[in-house]
Amino acid sequence: MASELLSATDINDLITKYQAAESNRRVTPLATRKTNYETLNTSYSDISSKLSSLKSVLTSFTSSTNSVFNYKVGSSSNTDFVGVSSSSESATGSFALRVDQLAKSDLVLSKDLDLTAASTAITVPGTHTFTLKGGDNVGDTLVSHVEVEFEAADFDAGTITNKKVMEKIQTAIKDNKGKISSNSVSGSSASVGTFKVNLNGFETEINYTAGTYEEMIDSIVTQVSAISGVSAEKIDDGGGNFSLKFNTVSNSNYLKISSDSGTLLNELGITSEKRIAASGLVTASVFSPESLKTQFSFTAKNSGYDYRLTEMTDTNGGSALASMGLNLGASRTSYVQNPGEDTPGFVYDTSVLNSKFEFNGINIERSSNIVSDLVNGTTLSLKSTMKVSDPDVSITVDTDSKKIKEKVQEFIEKFNGIFTYIREKQKSIEGVRGTLTSDATADSIVSLFRTLSVSPVAGIDTSSLNTLSKIGISFNSNDGLEISDASRFDKAIGNSLDQVTTLFNSPKGIATTLVDRITPYLGGAGYLSKAQDNFGSMIKNTSDSIERAEAYIEKSSNTLRQKYYKMVSQYAQLMTNQRMFSAF
Repeated sequence: MASELLSATDINDLITKYQAAESNRRVTPLATRKTNYETLNTSYSDISSKLSSLKSVLTSFTSSTNSVFNYKVGSSSNTDFVGVSSSSESATGSFALRVDQLAKSDLVLSKDLDLTAASTAITVPGTHTFTLKGGDNVGDTLVSHVEVEFEAADFDAGTITNKKVMEKIQTAIKDNKGKISSNSVSGSSASVGTFKVNLNGFETEINYTAGTYEEMIDSIVTQVSAISGVSAEKIDDGGGNFSLKFNTVSNSNYLKISSDSGTLLNELGITSEKRIAASGLVTASVFSPESLKTQFSFTAKNSGYDYRLTEMTDTNGGSALASMGLNLGASRTSYVQNPGEDTPGFVYDTSVLNSKFEFNGINIERSSNIVSDLVNGTTLSLKSTMKVSDPDVSITVDTDSKKIKEKVQEFIEKFNGIFTYIREKQKSIEGVRGTLTSDATADSIVSLFRTLSVSPVAGIDTSSLNTLSKIGISFNSNDGLEISDASRFDKAIGNSLDQVTTLFNSPKGIATTLVDRITPYLGGAGYLSKAQDNFGSMIKNTSDSIERAEAYIEKSSNTLRQKYYKMVSQYAQLMTNQRMFSAF
């Protein structure tokens, strides 16, 4: 009967049940295995990250130059007069200090001129040049050559105002570069040798061989291009003539070309002066001291006598400096503020440019108010001069116990972060094994941490601080480390820091051993990374197996569906034949 035939819905239901049964038999175990691999991979990634963080903290313990146990703190009894900062290299001690004079930057002021009045020195458009020189703090001279271009557009009705002149000079100072240019040369040179490019104290040797000047300049440009902070350029001056130009990238760096073992630099007309951009030597300012007046100032970029300005001279017939009364040459005319026109010159006597202070009764001078070369690793900031009635400022540099304690606490937190993470992952809950249960890698890390936490450090006498418990740090198998005896811990840091340092940093010390033992677990070639690579391969292989199993189930389902349809069709035909036979 037709009612006994399988409908399409019945067939689909049978196929669905078949697929579910096959999926449970073939796919589910694979999916479970894949999930386990993925969970292990994530756990190993977490452990790697936590171990890296712990190692970073431990490195600050074991560092030979900046160990946490060398942290120092500086204090000042009066920070209005003197500030202090210390480093791990600071020497401990106490010092008495009095500030008698603060360092100043050399300062030059021009005449005060009517700002709208026509300049009497700059009367036609053209280029004016001048030279500025100043000290370099080591007894040598820094040199800036400046060009000021007064253009026709700067003039109104044939004149240029005093203010415009000053502004043009200020802009020229700002835009000036520390360049060195050679003479224009043609032909060839027989000279062979080397010279040095000195960028702010860092020297690079340049080689050259005999040849045409063009070839020699090309070779120099190529070699200089490898020096960071300097550029070199060949200039084609036409007619077979070439010149060479050097430039500094930073305006604060000087450039010196010197020490030629041959004659090339002399042939090129390059001198050995220290060249610097004008803005690296001085700060130029234009201001109005009073209504309708304009005035110009040069301020040395750095304070102190050894950075003083030593020369300001118009060159090549220029009048830029003279227009402001500042063509002073090497003279040190004093500035005088007058009821009428001011006398241009230097505001300070050279004797007041340095800072002057008494340090433990000794009179000392420095070019700056920031003094970092007096007490090893400690920087003093001179802020204000003191009256005779002001008491000495007491400067103290001591061990920074607070910072050391914070670092030890950070170590404990990182240590516990790994230990408790693994311990939680090893627990079985309601009969379900933990992700890291019986995991050899996790077990080895836990064992290492447990052993180091409770065992004496080899090589340290038992009468000394040779265990963490002796400095007030205890261990339990659930939570890891903790400072359980704060008083004992504080006493160890305050009174026995050398022993605490040895406990952590000796060849078999806790920090040293931990770094040595956890390092193989880390990095691209580390145990954890290799295991993760293996997990990744197994995850991929399992995913491929799942895809094959699903493809097989899908193919089998289609085959089975066709068989059902065929069977139904055959059954229907059989029933039709039966009815036909019954009719006879």
